[in-house]
Amino acid sequence: MTWAQAQSFCRAEHTDLATVDSNNEFNQVVTAAQKYYNNVVWIGLYDDINSWRWSLQRDGFYGVGETTFWMWNSGEPNNFGGIEDCVEMNGNGAWNDCPCRNMYYFVCYNVDSSNYVFVPDLKNFSDAQSYCRQFYTDLVSVRNINELGMIQRMGQNQDIWIGLYRDSWKWSDGSPTSNWKPSIGSVPVSYIYTPCMGLSQGQLNARACGDKLFFVCYDEIVTQQIVRVKVTQNSSPVDLEDAKEAVLQQLVQMLKDGGLSQDIKVTWRKQSDGKTFYLEQT
Repeated sequence: MTWAQAQSFCRAEHTDLATVDSNNEFNQVVTAAQKYYNNVVWIGLYDDINSWRWSLQRDGFYGVGETTFWMWNSGEPNNFGGIEDCVEMNGNGAWNDCPCRNMYYFVCYNVDSSNYVFVPDLKNFSDAQSYCRQFYTDLVSVRNINELGMIQRMGQNQDIWIGLYRDSWKWSDGSPTSNWKPSIGSVPVSYIYTPCMGLSQGQLNARACGDKLFFVCYDEIVTQQIVRVKVTQNSSPVDLEDAKEAVLQQLVQMLKDGGLSQDIKVTWRKQSDGKTFYLEQT
């Protein structure tokens, strides 16, 4: 299947495409893949090439359509070399995606005073972002054509950082990639047309998402227990059937306070007549 088809299948029949959180899990995926097919298989890692967002995130700062006002140069973004996750504005006001390690001047923005500040100091994207957040508010956002012209003039015909960047590799099930770093093979390389990850004989292998490959799913192991609860009702006029959701929430909080996982899920088991509670003698 294609990567998207494999993802849909795994979500329907299992939990998701294979996610790796440790070297042990990586070895399990390699073993599962080689058992049936000794070539490239899909796993749940993909390069999110459409996740562009502004460094400055504040309620009310952006108007309608202003978070997606982009002025890409011809042929951009192209993720050349598979490592272009940040954006620079050239002297003509056009934008290019580029490696975040590049060194450019930059423009900061101060929300409190609505001031724009040009900083003629060569820094990579991360250092420029940190500088702006320390002394002002953040790297500049470009919300409309008027701001584009003003920031272009401030840049003095130099290539400058703006605050637009994107996520890179993600797991299909939303697990953070920081939990596990590839320890086998080289760092994955992606291009705009190959933003999905395969696994080939223990090596990560970036492929076009439309390629049809075998794939590895995973199942989340869930432990289930059924517990009978005895409730003593004194002279309260409250109907237990009506109050069962409130009682359930109290039980959940008691279990969490007792040290059980925050992910615990608790539900009432209803009988065939739809009721949950019965008098003890029946």
